[in-house]
Amino acid sequence: MVTILAIDDDRNFLRALGALFAEEGYRVVTANDAESAIAKAIAERPDLIVTDYMMPRIDGAELCRRLKSNLTTVRIPIVMLTALYPPPSVDERLWDRLLTKPVPAARLMSEVRVLLSEAALAEGYPAGALAAAPRAPRC
Repeated sequence: MVTILAIDDDRNFLRALGALFAEEGYRVVTANDAESAIAKAIAERPDLIVTDYMMPRIDGAELCRRLKSNLTTVRIPIVMLTALYPPPSVDERLWDRLLTKPVPAARLMSEVRVLLSEAALAEGYPAGALAAAPRAPRC
């Protein structure tokens, strides 16, 4: 099953992200700060990371630097979410997509599917192998 690590210091937004990804059939792991996110990324080895930019102590850019400098997490695609406008002017190679909050759920899911497909192709899997998560049954 495809795993997504969602990171945000706003617990309500984090719950909403988790619910969105779970509804789409993905396994969701969450963290509300960069330190725990790094530990979870190493332990869980998620297929994709979605993180907020503005967090206390360690911001999203520094989180990405640390993830990209770790051999275990370097290849994990990252979606950066930010409420800053204009978006932060840091090295954009730290993440794979930058989306401005509020981001429509359909747009976020579209980017997630594209990145998962690209990651699957890079790993030698057929196109869509990771993106096509089984949908959770609807009640």
